[in-house]
Amino acid sequence: MKRVTEKLKALPKVLDAHINTRYHIGMRVVKTAVAVMACLLIALLTDRRSAVPITAVSAIVTIRATHGETISSGFFRILGTIIGGGLGLLAYVIRLYLPFYDEWLFVIVIPLLLMLNLYLCNVLKMQDSCSISCVVTVLVATPITLDATVNDAYAYALLRLWDTFIGVVVGSLTNLRLRQLSALLKKKQPQEPESPQ
Repeated sequence: MKRVTEKLKALPKVLDAHINTRYHIGMRVVKTAVAVMACLLIALLTDRRSAVPITAVSAIVTIRATHGETISSGFFRILGTIIGGGLGLLAYVIRLYLPFYDEWLFVIVIPLLLMLNLYLCNVLKMQDSCSISCVVTVLVATPITLDATVNDAYAYALLRLWDTFIGVVVGSLTNLRLRQLSALLKKKQPQEPESPQ
């Protein structure tokens, strides 16, 4: 019983080491939530609910602490999506000419395309785009293995690029506008009078 009591007494110190009790919701949290809400509204208004995962994730990943970092992140996210989509389409071309692709070779081809994807992103100094580029490659290449037509493959790749673009634009605009609003609100806050010394 004594050991249990000692462990319970030590619990606040353990929790304090792992939980930030002084954390408060800041502008980055608000910007992220507003950007996702905007993506959801766009999907609702355009009747493209299937676009929500791509647009929302693009907005979330794009938002950074500063507007300049957000623009840079969005730009590289779009480039990563282009590379990933292009390699995903290359899987379709390979499928047309490689016997047994649909039966089992796609298990080898898609990982090889991912290696090429990572190589390109690193050579082009786009390390921050590696993961999204690989995700897009898999998203575009995988339906191709499930009896998609060439038009389906191109349309899917273009839709992923479009959805990413929308998410990046929403994230960038949200970051810019809420940053401006935050700065405006800080200016309007009454200043405390300085105390005489």
